[in-house]
Amino acid sequence: MTVKTKDRIVHAALELFNTHGERKITTNHIAAHLKISPGNLYYHYRNKSDIIARIFDQYEQALAVLFELPQDRPVTLQDQAQLLEKLLQVFWDYRFLHRDLVGMLANDEELHQRYQNIAETGIAQASNIIRRLRDANIMQISEEEIPPLALNIWLVLTGWGSYLRTARGIAEEDIRQEHLFEVLKQLISLEMPYLSEETRTLTRQTLSQLQPA
Repeated sequence: MTVKTKDRIVHAALELFNTHGERKITTNHIAAHLKISPGNLYYHYRNKSDIIARIFDQYEQALAVLFELPQDRPVTLQDQAQLLEKLLQVFWDYRFLHRDLVGMLANDEELHQRYQNIAETGIAQASNIIRRLRDANIMQISEEEIPPLALNIWLVLTGWGSYLRTARGIAEEDIRQEHLFEVLKQLISLEMPYLSEETRTLTRQTLSQLQPA
């Protein structure tokens, strides 16, 4: 089936934004990459912000289906590991969003509100997962400790791309999926104080098996 030009534009923009950063890419770059005229691109999208909004639609849809946990049994470490793998894959597929987030949100109030909703939902979902792990006796944590832990998990996860570029000094073009998966060690370290010794051992074993798809 032939891919529509409108969809090709979004796909090309996502590829270029991920590789070079959103700020470095103009609509002319996207048109040249697709070998179409700028006028053809503007026929489908008014500007770059319009393209970013469509990419954000896809990002929201990808996140919406991630946090489904089994309801007919207690959750396991493997459930959590699989969820993290899927989440990191989505973050990799849309990695420019978090790397260039401040600039994009400053220029688009609607996008800013949409991201706030995503952040609130993500933190709430993280809290729910922690509670499910507590109910399964995998974690020992009080209700008061859950919100700050969930927030820290979100901050580390969403800020990892900026850390790679700044503190680690890795150029946009050189960031690989393996770099993103390094954040798993940091996420697990946040949970470690709340795990039993047996669960810590199982967690380390599970962590060693996680690899980029």
